[in-house]
Amino acid sequence: MNDDFEALQREWQKDKDNIKSDTTTMNDLFFLIQKKKKASVRFQFGNIIVLLITMLGITAFFYYVAPVKETLSRIGAGLMVIGLFLRIVIEMISIIKSKNIDVKDNVLETSEKTITYYKFRKTIHGPITIIILVLYTIGFYMITPEFSLYFSTWKMILIDVSYLVAACIFIPIIRKSIKREIRTLLDIIDLKNRIINNEQS
Repeated sequence: MNDDFEALQREWQKDKDNIKSDTTTMNDLFFLIQKKKKASVRFQFGNIIVLLITMLGITAFFYYVAPVKETLSRIGAGLMVIGLFLRIVIEMISIIKSKNIDVKDNVLETSEKTITYYKFRKTIHGPITIIILVLYTIGFYMITPEFSLYFSTWKMILIDVSYLVAACIFIPIIRKSIKREIRTLLDIIDLKNRIINNEQS
C-alpha cells in the first residue's frame, strides 16, 4: 500500500506543471482547492453510504435470516459488524477534519493542516484498512463451523470460495478509488504550495 502512495506521489511530481501558469492566479488556486476538497469529501460520503448499507444488510441477515447461536459464530458476526462500524466512524472523523481546513486561513497554517490530513488519510488507507479487513475476514470464517451444520460441504466450499472471489474483484476497485482520492489530496497540497510561492515572490 505504501508503495502505491509513493508511486502516486512521484507521478504527481512529474505532472504537477500541467496546470498552466496563466490560470494560477490566487482566486483560481482557491477555486481549484475548494473543488478538489469537495471531490474528496464526496468520496468519503460515498464510502459511508456503501459501508452503512453493507453493515445494515449483514446485521439484518444475522438477526432475521440466520441468527447464529454458537459463541464462536457470534464473535465472528460481531467482528464483521464492528469492523464496518469502525470504518464508518473513521470516515466521519475524516469529513470533520476536512471541514476544519479553511483555505481562507493563513496559507502556511492551512498547508500544514492539509499535509496532516493527508497523512491521516494515508494511515487510514494503509494499516487501519488492512487491520479492519483482516478482522472482517477472520469474523467471516469464524461463522463457517456453525454454518457447516446447516449446509452441505460443497455449499460451504462455494460460500468460502465466493468470499475470496469477491475480495479479488472488489480490492482492486477499492485500491483504484483510494489512489484517486490520494491524488486529489496531493493536488490540494501542491496548489497550496503554489499559493505560498506566489505570496513569497
